[in-house]
Amino acid sequence: MLLLAIISGLSACTTDDEVDTAGANYVMSLRTQNANDESADYYITVDDLLNGEISAVGQGVELIGWNYNAKFGDTYFAFGYDLNECIGYKLQDGELISQGKFVFERIDVMEPLDNDYFLGIGAPWGGGSYDCNLQVVSIDDIAIDHNAEHPIYESFHYVDSLDQSVQLNAWPTGAYLDNDKLFVSFYPLHGTSWQTPNTDTAYVSVFSYPELDYIKTIKDDRTGPIGYYGGSPVILENEGGDHFFVSTGCKACGFTQVTKSSGILKVNAGETEFDPNYYFDVEGKTGYKVLSGTYVGNGLAVARVISTQLDDQASAVNMWATFSEVTPILNAAVIDLNAETLTIVEDVPLHGGQYKTPYLVENGKVYISVNTGTDAHVYEVDPASATATKGAKLIGNQFQALFATK
Repeated sequence: MLLLAIISGLSACTTDDEVDTAGANYVMSLRTQNANDESADYYITVDDLLNGEISAVGQGVELIGWNYNAKFGDTYFAFGYDLNECIGYKLQDGELISQGKFVFERIDVMEPLDNDYFLGIGAPWGGGSYDCNLQVVSIDDIAIDHNAEHPIYESFHYVDSLDQSVQLNAWPTGAYLDNDKLFVSFYPLHGTSWQTPNTDTAYVSVFSYPELDYIKTIKDDRTGPIGYYGGSPVILENEGGDHFFVSTGCKACGFTQVTKSSGILKVNAGETEFDPNYYFDVEGKTGYKVLSGTYVGNGLAVARVISTQLDDQASAVNMWATFSEVTPILNAAVIDLNAETLTIVEDVPLHGGQYKTPYLVENGKVYISVNTGTDAHVYEVDPASATATKGAKLIGNQFQALFATK
C-alpha cells in the first residue's frame, strides 16, 4: 500500500490534470529537472516559505516546456515557449484550474496596464524583422484584444568590420503605463549575431495609449542601455509614481561590449523625459553592477548585483553567465535610491542568476530564489536592516515566479 501511494504521488506531478493542493498562501512556478536532465516547470501552491521543503511531487500543474510566468488580477499566466501559447489559471478551492489560453507569436516582456488588460511585447527575434509586436491582452478573456506592429525606435545602424551598414534590432526590456503614455525600454543589438555595438546611451520609447502610436524616444548618455535579454525587472516605481531605470552595463548578461558604468536613471511621474538632476552611478560609487530589482518602499529596493571583478571573470568564460542558476556570481543587495547607496546583504550567499528574475514583496520583506550551485532555498530579505533569513529548501533548481494569493 505504501508503494502504491508513492507511485500515485509521483504520477500526480507529471500530469496536466488539476489535483488537490496543500495550502494556498502562495502560487509558485517551480523549475525542476526531469529524468532526462531537462527542465520541467510546475505551478504549485505553497503554504510556508520559510520552513521545510517545497516540492512539486504529488501536487500542482505541470507546464509544457519552458515558461515565463506573471500574475494579473487573480489569474496566473504561464507563457509556454514550446507551443507558443499562454494558459491562464485561477485558484478555486485551493486548486489551480485552467481558465483558457491563447496562442502568440512572441511575448518577451509582460507588464500590467490596468485592471482589465496587460501588455505583452514580442521582440524582433533574429535579423528578419525590426518590428515589435505590442499586444494588449484581456485578463478576463485570456485573449489578445488588439495589437500594433512597428519598430519601437525608428532605426539603428552601425558599420561592421566589413565596412557595411547593418541595421540593428531594438530589444524590449520593460514597460509601464503613466496615464495615457506607454513607456518601453530597450537596447540595440544585431539580431542574428547578438552583437551589441551601441552601448553608450539609455533608450526609452514613448507611445500613446490605447492607440499604441509611436510618439518619441528619450535618450540619456550618462549611462548605457536599460536592461538586457531575459526580461528581468529593470523599471522600479516608487510611492509617488516616479520610475527608476536600471542600466546593467554587464558583459556576463550578453553584452559584447560595455562602454558606460552601470547606473540608475529616473523619469518623474507625469513627465516624458529623464530627470537631468538624477543619476546614480552605481558602479562608479560601489564597484557593483545592478542586474534587476524590486521597489519595497521608503526609497529602498532589493536587487541582484554583480561585482565588476566577477563580471569580468565570468564573461571571459561565458557571455551569458548571469543566466546560469548554478554559477554563484551574484549578490543580493539593498539599494537606497534617495541616498544613492548600495549595501550587500551578507546573509545571502553568492548565487546563480535567472531568466526574468522573480521577487515577491510582502509586508515589507522580499522573497528571492537562491541557488548556490549545490542547493536552492527561498530567502527572506529585510531591506530595512539589509539582513536575510534562509527559508524553505527548494526541491528543484529555482522558483521561476512567486505570487501571494491574498
